[in-house]
Amino acid sequence: MAFVDWDEQLSLGDPMIDREHQTFVALINKVHEVSLSPDRDAEIMRALTAMYLYAKEHFFDEEALMERVGYADRLRHAELHRAFVTKTHALTDACLDGSLEFTELMAFLVDWLKQHIQEEDARIVRHAQDQEAAKN
Repeated sequence: MAFVDWDEQLSLGDPMIDREHQTFVALINKVHEVSLSPDRDAEIMRALTAMYLYAKEHFFDEEALMERVGYADRLRHAELHRAFVTKTHALTDACLDGSLEFTELMAFLVDWLKQHIQEEDARIVRHAQDQEAAKN
């Protein structure tokens, strides 16, 4: 059973962004799933590596969208992306040295899903949709 299910509340209405966010949800579910594995630390390390790679690609796409549609708050939003990457590195280091708190990791991921995606990213998509509507 999934820890987080993708549903319409998570959908922002932009096919590319939604597809990439579905990947993030799958990664959250993978981290939760491997928490019970006998090789938990190695599996979490793999999941964090996948999360980092996902973030680099997704953030590039999202920042290109913000630039393309003239999103006024793009510099602050990009800074949030850099903070995510920094935190992911810190969690990876904690996993390597054996100090990773699984509850902290899950709280961080779920908070990012709820706060960043559903609030911050939703603003970008709304702005892009408004820009498109203004053209028509």
